[in-house]
Amino acid sequence: MSDNNHVINDLEHLFWSLNQILNQITKCYLADKGLSMPRFWVLRRLSLEKPMTIGDLHRQMYLAPATITGLVDGLVENGLVNRYRDETDRRVVYLKLTPQGKALVDEVLNYRIAKLKAALGSQGNVDTAQLHSCLEGLYDWLHDSVRKK
Repeated sequence: MSDNNHVINDLEHLFWSLNQILNQITKCYLADKGLSMPRFWVLRRLSLEKPMTIGDLHRQMYLAPATITGLVDGLVENGLVNRYRDETDRRVVYLKLTPQGKALVDEVLNYRIAKLKAALGSQGNVDTAQLHSCLEGLYDWLHDSVRKK
């Protein structure tokens, strides 16, 4: 493996490891609230968009419709998500966060942000704007490559 490939391989492993650690930290926080990571990701996705259908959610999260339905059912039961029918086409069912769901997403995101901020602060003088720009560029390129397939 060339030196550059070795560095890229290490970088890929670091991305994976950082994601695993942050998710583990979040899972522990969510467990105290009786919420699973997959349900949190549904809440998070719903917090980023205007109301959406289960079909929209399944396409954006790359999960099977049955999986999404099961996750949403639990969130509706817990009062975190509302389902409602389109007024012009009763076959279409939309999903929207409840105020309780929005507050929970905000709370969890603030917790994750605090953890990341502490981790970045422990590294000394990190140019977070430059780091953000670089990671955003990587994301955009990879996301575009997935959509082209």
